[in-house]
Amino acid sequence: MNIFSYIDKYSSKNFQEEPFNEVDNIIFSTLSYIDLNNYVSHNKSNKKTIEQVGNNYFQDHPNKEKTILATKNALKVLKYIKNTLRYKNLLLYNYCYIGDKEQQFSAITIEINNHLIYVSFEGTDGLISGWKEDFMMSYKFPVLSQRRAIDYINKNFLFTNKKIILGGHSKGGNLALVSGMYANFFIKRKIINIYNNDGPGLINKQFNSKKYLSIKNKLIHIIPNYSVFGLIFNHDNSYIVIKSTKKNIFAHDFATWVVEKNTFQRSTLSTLSIAIEKGCAKWLNKYDYQKREKFIKNLFQTFEELNITNLMDFNNNKKLIIDLIMKSQNIDNEIKLMLKDFIQTIFNYFKEIKLEELQILIGNKK
Repeated sequence: MNIFSYIDKYSSKNFQEEPFNEVDNIIFSTLSYIDLNNYVSHNKSNKKTIEQVGNNYFQDHPNKEKTILATKNALKVLKYIKNTLRYKNLLLYNYCYIGDKEQQFSAITIEINNHLIYVSFEGTDGLISGWKEDFMMSYKFPVLSQRRAIDYINKNFLFTNKKIILGGHSKGGNLALVSGMYANFFIKRKIINIYNNDGPGLINKQFNSKKYLSIKNKLIHIIPNYSVFGLIFNHDNSYIVIKSTKKNIFAHDFATWVVEKNTFQRSTLSTLSIAIEKGCAKWLNKYDYQKREKFIKNLFQTFEELNITNLMDFNNNKKLIIDLIMKSQNIDNEIKLMLKDFIQTIFNYFKEIKLEELQILIGNKK
């Protein structure tokens, strides 16, 4: 059973009959992947139900958008839940999306009932700026999306009388974690759980801070048995490992996570994930913040020079891949060495992935 069969099974049960659980958390975390501008209010003055938003959205977008896998599956989730008794009357508001050359951020509030809300933070979408921020997290805090997440929490929930659950998938899980750490004291008291769903951890200073200790007991870190992203940077070893029907990077897809009744099936971390965790830690320990910054700036400067702003650009222009390889010859020797070490670190993990599978991941194929 996956999240879609879970929706089918519990579609007729409200949240009194079947209380909020970790599978609902994943379902809600996906909604921030969808571009809901013009469908959901940017404040709480005009709340709309999931049914209203879903029907309006699909009326305007009858065909699936050509986009990355996470967004495709998020749209599928919305289509599944919009007419169900369990989800259709839940309220959506406080929608925010910012996507440009410097940052990628999205968040939405889901009101489950009069006493509980779930705040969903978007993971990395197709924008190169979002991927750049992911890399920047290795040497900088806060990056722009983390600052946006902190502002979003502190701006919107100071006067709410509801309990708050924070969550997100991929980078969104990190944003949920960080926003909880830096929430206003009065807001932090209202936060009951923080779900980091296969998202990165923290760099040293933040991981060892009092801010992290203040929310540590509320954090629920879920990773699939073939996790990559959820094992990057510092994290506690109290994460929950769950089973995915896919291996390698495709285990990051929440649609592959195995559900048993109202929870995910527990599993153990694969030897590949253990190896990549150790390899990434070794690479990060080898290079200080200044060298990491230099490496990442050089890497993404190459994208900028080629006017690559979205992963879909590779689909629209195959020549970009050749140009990217040619451009990489111009970087200095230190960066080349770091790049070589980086590639060597991840090679064993990704060697089984076929080109056709990568094309599906970035939206090149259906």
